[in-house]
Amino acid sequence: MANKRRPKKVIVPYRKYVGGQGFVSNRGASTESEDADNKIIKGSRADGDVFHTPQGTYYYDVDTESVIQIKPPTPAPVARQVNAENSEDMALPWEIFELVLKQCEQVEPQFLAVCWHWYAICVPLLYRIPKLSSGNFSKFVDAVVNNRKKRLGENVVELDLSMIIQSGKNSYVSKLLRRCSPKLESFIAPQTSFGYAPLISLKSCRHLRYLDLGLVSETVQLGELFSAIKEFRSLTHLSFPRSSVDCKGFRDFEWPPNLQYLKLSGGITNEFVREITFPRTIKKLEFAFCPQIDEHSVYTVLAKIGDRLTHLHFHYPMPSLQGSSLDAVFRYCSNLRVLQLPVDYCSKWAFSEYMLTPLPSPRPLRTLMLECSGNLGQAFKVHPDDITIALAEDRLPNLRTLRVSSKLGWDLKGSDVNDLISCLEDQYADFRISYF
Repeated sequence: MANKRRPKKVIVPYRKYVGGQGFVSNRGASTESEDADNKIIKGSRADGDVFHTPQGTYYYDVDTESVIQIKPPTPAPVARQVNAENSEDMALPWEIFELVLKQCEQVEPQFLAVCWHWYAICVPLLYRIPKLSSGNFSKFVDAVVNNRKKRLGENVVELDLSMIIQSGKNSYVSKLLRRCSPKLESFIAPQTSFGYAPLISLKSCRHLRYLDLGLVSETVQLGELFSAIKEFRSLTHLSFPRSSVDCKGFRDFEWPPNLQYLKLSGGITNEFVREITFPRTIKKLEFAFCPQIDEHSVYTVLAKIGDRLTHLHFHYPMPSLQGSSLDAVFRYCSNLRVLQLPVDYCSKWAFSEYMLTPLPSPRPLRTLMLECSGNLGQAFKVHPDDITIALAEDRLPNLRTLRVSSKLGWDLKGSDVNDLISCLEDQYADFRISYF
């Protein structure tokens, strides 16, 4: 037998929030529920019986056989009260929601379940810069490649496959490049699985600005690479593959017209470096893992574009260079702002008055990085006093950061390093030690 004294829930007119309209009243939908509750209350309530509900205080009148409200529910705060008649004035446009979501540091997948408008806004944000690893790579390929109706690949702007080692295949990478080609601006190739088929698909990515092939371990023909990127008008950053061994036909190569950053690596030859015409738009140049490049080839490149460079990096190892091959870098590059030198290929004479010659304007170098392989005999090639004298004689007036490898073996508590730090502090510069 039912408990007749149990208070019955009275359903108030239902209001729901509709995107673009605000709060909408749905009074008609609640009439059937109210009639059902009244039928139950008629047989279970005595005359004048008062009961309380979250919607207010009510009592049952036998004469009229109806439920009468005594006290309405406590009104909500003014900020939350929305009149259904003026709901259109209070609703936010979808453009505001889109701007707010774009400012979020991370868009969560559950945002897609709010409504269809949020789904349309959040999908491009989720796929704009996907974070891929070996664990989720197969699911990403299935969503982008196999689901052609949604065209999720058209939302990808930056594609980083540097963490993909054994999960990727040439066919997967090739299909991803084709699906993501409409808006793709940055691409970092995987360590493996980048052969002929991905190079062919790379031609369709005409909006690329950043192309990094430095991790590719497979053999890449430079002729095919240049054939794929010759139409890339927006490309500004290019990193050669470290396994490139064939430079045939390099005299016919066409460089991207707006190239600003170039990283030379792999099996490029001295003939390639000496005879090719480098674009004058290059401002940042790196030499990394070039076993065949010798001292003459390095200075041939610097003689062509050295006056345009603002950043110059040399990475160990470069076996064809000698112990003092890079001493004359400052004579060829007078506008450098950032320079990285391995001590294995330079000596104290690089900072002497013969190499740091006076310029019409103060030398703009702001960051100097001295790296070291840690091999025997390298710790004594550059002494702290060599840098201190250069600073004291105003050869590096704009230097603000000096980073030295710990493998150089400098005594950080010695008087030589303390004198160097004092000279750096006099011109508001920092002294840093790198341990890697």
